[in-house]
Amino acid sequence: MAGRVEQSLRRWLDGHGLGAIIAVVLAVIVVLALILVVGGYWLVTP
Repeated sequence: MAGRVEQSLRRWLDGHGLGAIIAVVLAVIVVLALILVVGGYWLVTP
C-alpha cells in the first residue's frame, strides 16, 4: 500500500512542475490558518 502511494505521488510530482507544488503547499497553509481562526472564533464566542 505505501509503495503504491509513494509511486503515485512520485509520478504526480514528476508530471507537475514546481508551481503546482508551491500552490498545494500554500493552499494547505491557508486551509489550516482558516481552520485555526474560525475554530478559535467559535471557541471564544458564546
